[in-house]
Amino acid sequence: MNNHNETLSSAQPKPRFYYGYIILAICFCIMTLAFGAQYSFGVFFKPMLNEFNWTRAGTAGPAALYMGINGIMSIVSGRLSDRLGPRKVVTAGAILMGLGYILSSQATQIWQLYVYYGILGATGLSVMYVPVVSSLTRWFVHRRGLIAGIGISGIGFGIGVVPPLASKILEIYGWRTSMLALGLITLPLIVIMAQFLKGEPSPEEFSYQKHSQSEPFSQLQQGFSFKEAIRTWQFKVMFLAWVFYGFGFQTGQVHIVPYATDLGMTPMAASTVLVVIGLVGVFGRISVGFISDRLGNKRTFLIGFSFLTLSFVGLTVSDSIWMLYGFAVIFGAFSGIGILLSATAAEYFGYKDLGTISGAIVFANCLGGAIGPTLAGGIYDITNSYYLAFLGCAILGLATALLLWSLKIPLKNT
Repeated sequence: MNNHNETLSSAQPKPRFYYGYIILAICFCIMTLAFGAQYSFGVFFKPMLNEFNWTRAGTAGPAALYMGINGIMSIVSGRLSDRLGPRKVVTAGAILMGLGYILSSQATQIWQLYVYYGILGATGLSVMYVPVVSSLTRWFVHRRGLIAGIGISGIGFGIGVVPPLASKILEIYGWRTSMLALGLITLPLIVIMAQFLKGEPSPEEFSYQKHSQSEPFSQLQQGFSFKEAIRTWQFKVMFLAWVFYGFGFQTGQVHIVPYATDLGMTPMAASTVLVVIGLVGVFGRISVGFISDRLGNKRTFLIGFSFLTLSFVGLTVSDSIWMLYGFAVIFGAFSGIGILLSATAAEYFGYKDLGTISGAIVFANCLGGAIGPTLAGGIYDITNSYYLAFLGCAILGLATALLLWSLKIPLKNT
């Protein structure tokens, strides 16, 4: 019987081009624009701090709210993507995010930044990541880790390209013009790209993939429902682990530029730290995907979070510029461990409600990301140092590795 199926499969005409590669390219480009804009916040941090005379905790507040709203709405975006498809959802998100940056550029009071950047911009970003990445997961079965690494490496490319561009515009025209430019660029480009998104392949398109018989097309509709998944201890452990990951990742992203300027670097020179993080992150995310395909997600998590722990330990033992760039290389290489989020959700809970489940785990990531930068800013305001904040990130990185290593795939009652 299997031979007969293989004969039929081999007799099917091969497509001239697999549309999944269009999805891959769109994923890369959207990640570049959306997250490049988000991680430019560190560039605006001190100019806003100086203009409005806020505390570091207060200035980090809009970024923290951004992550919190992003996380809450990620659950909604996953559900919307499962029901409406990614095209409509991502289009709406691009409009909201672009408007958030445009309006933020005109802010004169801190509450306006909280509303425009922290709520409107965050809502827009939240309904882009999960739909795009969950679509990519559905379109590729073979070498999924590598494919996810390539697509989501757009985040690293965006971090390496967009913040320096924003910093250059800021240096010449000021932070308002720079933030306005982000909105005017991201809104139309992402809207256009979103029109080419498709939620999942047809049975014919799916059959063209080189995949094992253990993942037939019908499996795209199988697995845990969202309600079933959240009752498992695996989901609870995974949720907590991604809270810890978000805490460390966002603390590093938001505060590394202010920390660099504290060490005597100019704002433009400090932005080069983000360039290193971003560009190394491109190769890091692809490498993480490649490694996960060969070693599995659990071993890859253990390796990645161990190195992230070491990167923060380095910041606590030395305040030299060279150590700062050493941190940037290691952090950039392994912070992209987050690319495995959706793939891990698929591995443990199946495809049935993948968008919603992925959205819930993204919420965990964003929850940690909301707490981390604000707490780190508060620690600095009290101690005039980032030492305790960076030490906390190192401890949580190790805890994340151990939590994810403990996971076993849950059995579904039928």
